[in-house]
Amino acid sequence: MAKLSKEQIQAEVEAKGYKLLSADGYSNMNSIITVQCEKGHTIEVSMADFRRTSFECPVCGSDVNFRNPIAVPEKGNVRVIGFDQATEKFGLSIWDDGKLSFFNLYTFTGTLAQRLVKAKKLVEEIVIKEWKPDYIVMEDIQYQHGAVLTYKVLAMLLGIIEELCTEYGIKYEVVSPNVWRKFAGTCGKTRQEEKKLSVATVKQKYNVNVSDDVAEAILIGNYGAKVYRMDVGMAFGHK
Repeated sequence: MAKLSKEQIQAEVEAKGYKLLSADGYSNMNSIITVQCEKGHTIEVSMADFRRTSFECPVCGSDVNFRNPIAVPEKGNVRVIGFDQATEKFGLSIWDDGKLSFFNLYTFTGTLAQRLVKAKKLVEEIVIKEWKPDYIVMEDIQYQHGAVLTYKVLAMLLGIIEELCTEYGIKYEVVSPNVWRKFAGTCGKTRQEEKKLSVATVKQKYNVNVSDDVAEAILIGNYGAKVYRMDVGMAFGHK
């Protein structure tokens, strides 16, 4: 690839809403340039990373509002939270005393490292510290042929959540997709079929229209609420 001129670099930087502060050290796409975001934050980044569609100011990107306009209901006697977790789309459901009380989809942007930081903040600062779950259930990861990077990323996220649960003394379960799908009755021949079954099942049982990420978070949470009730010998009267 031909070396970019300072004018070309400046044009690319300004096209994304940033200001070029310095390109003195530029010699190739891995060289560091210094840019400034619209809010005045100074960032040192390689030209290759800056060109990525996922690039964003790491300072601005760490300031995320996870709160939904619809407030999370007051906690019942027992709160179970289910995750259909990923670094770009993070589905979540809350079950209070065996009843679905909240669900949402959180989307993360930025580099992988930035998305992992945002996911950690969601789980630690909101889910654990504010919502105070008694039990968290999350989907285990499965290796899909040819998807080594996806498997690696999901493993990193799973490890972060398990570490947080352990640190804060939250009981948790990592459930195999086959286990919760069998419990929910949404096993299918293909992944797409299973997603459609999850959406349809949630619509039938709870009369809500949601994406497959949220639908699966709801069904994972329902499984977790049932398991927790069995473990502690509680009966809430909800299915």
